[in-house]
Amino acid sequence: MRSKLVPTKDGVNLYFVESGNLNSKEVILFLHGYPDTHQSWSNQLEFFSEEYRVGAFDIRGAGRSSAPLERSGYRIQELMNDVDLILNSFVGKDTLVHAVGHDWGAVILWSYISTPEREKRLKSFTAVSCPHPMMFFKNVFGKIFSLKPDKVSEAIQQILKSYYIFFFQIPYIPEFLWQNFTEELWRLLMQNSGLPERDPMYGLTKEEILSHTVNCINLYREAMQSGVQPLPRNPIQLPVALFIPEDDLALTPELYDETENFVRNLKVYRIQANHWVHRERPDWFNENLNSFLSSLKN
Repeated sequence: MRSKLVPTKDGVNLYFVESGNLNSKEVILFLHGYPDTHQSWSNQLEFFSEEYRVGAFDIRGAGRSSAPLERSGYRIQELMNDVDLILNSFVGKDTLVHAVGHDWGAVILWSYISTPEREKRLKSFTAVSCPHPMMFFKNVFGKIFSLKPDKVSEAIQQILKSYYIFFFQIPYIPEFLWQNFTEELWRLLMQNSGLPERDPMYGLTKEEILSHTVNCINLYREAMQSGVQPLPRNPIQLPVALFIPEDDLALTPELYDETENFVRNLKVYRIQANHWVHRERPDWFNENLNSFLSSLKN
């Protein structure tokens, strides 16, 4: 595995890793979520490196990437700029890439492909455990204001699952809890994650847990206070795969409703699994992702 730091214009250093065949025309970029680092994709980086050139990076503030000095450094525009920078450093401006994002990684990439000039930089997009961020708000608040009992019930279920998003808006306290109850909170999260106990995520040190969790709380603050990327004016033409784990501890399956209305070429994969489906069921995930990517080869 080759690694390097990629500097941004606002002083952040992004930690990037790559492996696989340097001469391969098929390239995959993996982007992790919260609370995570690029190591979330360890199974996929190993599996796909046999045929593809693969890369992943720690988003700003996570893992071995440095954190921006200001909270505004976590705005979605800065996160999309990071993707541009990594793509240029990874393969240049002319090579199309398959992008795969989980959780916040998918938030960033949904936003990325919702701008036409950036959509053209990718060959495909795979979203794991994450709808388009605007669909999250439309589904939750739209269902509440519909005043239909069944829809209101769906919205309330999602709001209860999303309690942490609202909790993270409180200054200082979330950071204080992670810093002072690190192992206890991580153990609780792992117990509810659906991950098998043999998964390496259970064995992270306190320092590693903090690198996964503390800085990137600001992702949620900026999303709520600065807004998220709107849905594209015109339907997305890029091939999109959507992996929906139906036992997700953070998201209800109903949040993905109507995705087909703004994605023309959509393939949906559903499974009874939890949020980290690519780690809980790596063989199933790799097989289906590989099938999707193979169907797009020239």
